[in-house]
Formats: sequence, C-alpha cells, structure tokens
Amino acid sequence: MTGVIRTDRRAKLASAIWDPRRGDVHVNMGLTYAMRNNAFSEALRHAAKRKKAFDKHISPTEFQVGDLVQRYDSRLNETHSSMRKLAPRWSGPLRIVGRSTNSYRLKDLHGNHFSSATHTRLLRPFIPRPGTTLATYNEALRLARKANPEATKPTIDFASENLPLTPRPEARIPLDRDDPTQPR
Repeated sequence: MTGVIRTDRRAKLASAIWDPRRGDVHVNMGLTYAMRNNAFSEALRHAAKRKKAFDKHISPTEFQVGDLVQRYDSRLNETHSSMRKLAPRWSGPLRIVGRSTNSYRLKDLHGNHFSSATHTRLLRPFIPRPGTTLATYNEALRLARKANPEATKPTIDFASENLPLTPRPEARIPLDRDDPTQPR
C-alpha cells in the first residue's frame, strides 16, 4: 500500500496463463473461424452482385479475323494539355489478325504490326464512308464470308497504296515521360 516494492509476495504466473478454461478458448477460436468464413462468403456474394450489375451494361462484342476496327487511345484520358484534350481518341482502320480470349492482335492495312494485345473494350467496328476504297473492301469481305464463313480476306485484291495509312498513336501525339502536361 505504501508503494514500496517487497520481495515476499510472488505472482503465480503459471496459474494466470493457464487460468482460462481450454473449452472457452476453443469456443472463441471456433466463433472467430465462423465469423471469418461468413465475412469471406459475404465478400464473394457482394463481388458476384457487382459483376452482375457491371455485366448488365456490357454488350458482348466479338470480332472475326479480317474485320476492320478502330482502337481507342486511352493514354490521352489523363492529360492536362488542351491540345491533347482535343486530339482524336480513335485510331484509323486496323485489321484483326488474331484473337486470344478477350484480346485481339492488330495490323494496319499495309500489314505492319500495330498491337499485340488489345482488349475488346478498346475496340469498335470501323464503318467506312460509302463509295470509298474501304467501303469496297468491307463489302468484298462480307461477300467472301457469305461464300465461306471462315474467310479472313476479301476475294478481290486491294493494292496497299490505295488503302489509307493508319498513323501510330505515338506519331500523332507523342507522350514523353517527362512531359509537364502529364499527371505524375
């Protein structure tokens, strides 16, 4: 009571550590395990609910090899330069040359490699203006697919100099790493 430390009183640590009943510990551990499992199943249920809500607004888009598409350039979404804010976000016409799950390999109309993997959400069908070479190309491809559903090229040969050149995104608007208009 006086605050003086005395050595004649000893604490019994062994009995204090083992004092809780083992049954209580097992019950508490079981409750903890059950609560963890409930939280995990609730997280899975919530994720499935969010996926269902997301998928409701997504229409499945599938392209075939040979289709003409445009690719969205998402690099410009986070830009602070007014010149870049007005730049076109969609590329010129590109040809699909391969597919893997949700991604497509793209080449330009001259056969140059454009992209090794582009997700379906970044693509949209290219709709050419009527009366252009690309409209003729699309119509010839449609007729070739009518005769053979596996056709990847039109039956008519198109000279590559008659087809438009699709500039690479970096050539249109280069984005340097140290560009002050880009966010960090």
